Formats: sequence, structure tokens, C-alpha cells
Amino acid sequence: MASVPLDLRGLRPDRQAELLREQYYALRGTGAAVRAQIEERPAQLYVSMLELGYRVAIEHVDGTTTLVMRPDASTPRPGAGGAHSLVAHPDGRIYANTTGNRVAAIDAAGRKVLRHIDVGDRPSHLELSHDAQRLYVANTDSNDITIVDTSSDKVVASAATGKRPFLPCASPDRDLVYVPSGPDNVVTVVDGAGVVMATLSVGVAPHDIAVSPDGRWAYQPNCGSHSITVIDAREQRVLGEVGVGLGPGHVVFSQDSRRAYVANTLSDDVSVLDTASHEVIATIPAGSATHLPVLSRDGRVGYAANFASDDLTVWNNETHRVVARIPVGIYPHFFAISPDDRTIVVSNTGESSVCLVDAVKHAVVARLEVSGAPAHIAFDPEGACAFVGCETRDEVAVIDLRNQKVLARVKAGAQERG
Repeated sequence: MASVPLDLRGLRPDRQAELLREQYYALRGTGAAVRAQIEERPAQLYVSMLELGYRVAIEHVDGTTTLVMRPDASTPRPGAGGAHSLVAHPDGRIYANTTGNRVAAIDAAGRKVLRHIDVGDRPSHLELSHDAQRLYVANTDSNDITIVDTSSDKVVASAATGKRPFLPCASPDRDLVYVPSGPDNVVTVVDGAGVVMATLSVGVAPHDIAVSPDGRWAYQPNCGSHSITVIDAREQRVLGEVGVGLGPGHVVFSQDSRRAYVANTLSDDVSVLDTASHEVIATIPAGSATHLPVLSRDGRVGYAANFASDDLTVWNNETHRVVARIPVGIYPHFFAISPDDRTIVVSNTGESSVCLVDAVKHAVVARLEVSGAPAHIAFDPEGACAFVGCETRDEVAVIDLRNQKVLARVKAGAQERG
């Protein structure tokens, strides 16, 4: 395979990414690869390119770090603000971000848009409060969070955050939401009325924060500083940082709040932390570009999606030993487990498909075509259908889990304002 050299050392991560994207479209279909020299630990660049669905890998040879990009048949996300993030309300509404600086409220049973809610500029990720009375919307371009009263679907407040707010996380036992800002290396803590309760300094390039089910701790993975910031969620203060693997992005707590599992994208593994001591007690090897950890609802096993090796790693939560690797589609950006713990739904962002995986047999039982760049997943209250945000077409795919077929494609942004 022919290769095109590129030297990106010393450039800002956003400029590095811009040059790589230009090369991707220039070389697509030629069979050539890009070999770009970069810094030793290029966490921000590597993770951002993976998040957007580009086929990249890291090589370390003779003291030189190279990012290899292959413009193959995979399809990157456009990042245009179409349906990407979904949450499910217990009454049967599915909320999805959409274009036009709006959120769509979708009737899960009728599979139609009920209304649109005007929010901030370029909404990216959604979160429901623990009691489902408020919807939190992180707005990437207006640097704020919109708070929606779900009883009326009306905006009741907004609050300023750091730049490019990301992946809000609601407290399980208090009226608070935590909002990371990658560029500013802070977490903004906001209450349900939109009052900023704290702005906490964390590590470099914070990604997806999580709060323990008992409400005691908030763990902030810092992709750029390869650490977890430990936050006292009762007092809203930072206790310190804990080193984990390289490029941590997402974290999940066990239901009893005793353990936390951190996916490390650069070191291709999962760090297991004891929340009593905030220390790493085990490291689970995973696949290439480990991205998202999820625990089964019964707590017996854990899973991690591996961006670059196109599979899921499965481990036993008691022994922390890997028990299976499940091949799925290109770039499994997101996955979720059905309410009955029997089916794993996997969004393959790089090939516009969804895999249905038998959670007992650890095998794919169906691969369904959906619209471009499938991402986040939600379930209806009965657990009969999965809803998948498809960013490129700004649609939400509705999947019948029992019959393993796509029932509908809801145009999330189709209605006019009004």
C-alpha cells in the first residue's frame, strides 16, 4: 500500500485533525494511507479522530510516534449536529438532538415526532435527571446547558458552562448535573434551576464524567492527562487525580458503587478502581482503541467497545478475566444492553449498521442496515424496541428486538418550527 507522509508535530490538535481530514478525502479510493508523525501521546487527536469514525491507528517505532490513517470503505461522521444522542423518558418519549438548534421529542409507540424544543447552539448530548422531570442539553457552540421541564417540554433555564460542553451526567440522588468542558479542563456543576453550584478544575481533555449510584463520588476521565479526577459529589470539591491507562474516555460504576471501570483508548484496556481507596486494583486487556465500558444489568459481566478492532470485549466482573471477544461492525461507537439483559445493541458508526448480539451466547444474531453514522441508543419502556440516533440523515431508527428488524426511520428534524 502506498503511503503519504505528513508531519503534524507542534500543531494544535484541531489543526492536526483538519489536515488529516483533508488528506482523507483527497486519498479516498486510491488505496494510499497517511503516515503522520505526531507527539508521543496524542490522546486528544487520536480520540477525536476515532470519535468521528476515521480509520486510524498509532504506531511506536524507534522513538517515533506515527498516526496511520487508512481512507477505506468506512464512513466518518459529518459532525453536522443531526440525531446522535438519545435518552428515553419513562412515559414513552424519546428525546434526540437534531439540527436547527433543537431537540426532538418522539412518541416511542407512535414512532413520530411530537414536537421540537428550541435549545442552544448545536446541541450535542442529552441527559435526564434521575426523576426524569428535567432534560439537560449540552450545547457545543453556545457553551451552555439548556434545562427542559419534561412535563411540558418547555425550556425553564440555561446555564453557562466551559467551552464545548460535553456528555452531561445527572446526580442519582440530588438535583445536580455535571458538565465537562474539554478545552477549559473544567467540570461545571449546575442545579435543576440553572444555578451554577461549582466550577471544578480537572485534568487535561476531560471526556465522559460519571457519578456513582450512591451519589458519593464523581469520576472524571481525563483523556489528555491519562488520569481520573476524583470529585466529592456531596461537597463538590476535587480530592485529587488517580493515574489509570492511557487516554481514558468513559467510566461506569458498579451498581453497589464499590467499583469503577475506565476504558483507556490509547492503552487498549480497562482500569478497575476500588472506590473506597480510589486505587486501580486490576487492568483488563481489551481490543484496539477501547472506547466505552458497560456492565450487564445483573452486574455479572462487563463489556467494552473497541473502536479500531471492530469488536466487543467481555469480562467476568468477579475475576476480571476476559471471557469473550465478539466481532461486530466497523467502528462500534456505542452499544447498550436491553432491559431484559438478553440483547446487546451495537451501533457500527463506520458502516451504517446495527448489530444485535445474543448476550448469553456472545454472538451476533442480526446485522441491520440503518442510516448513516448510527450512534446513541435508547429503549422504549417495555424494552421491545431499540431507538438508534443516525446522525448523517438526522433520523432515529426503530428496531424490533424480538423480530430483529427495522420498523421505522423517524425523521427527527423533519418538522418545521411551530
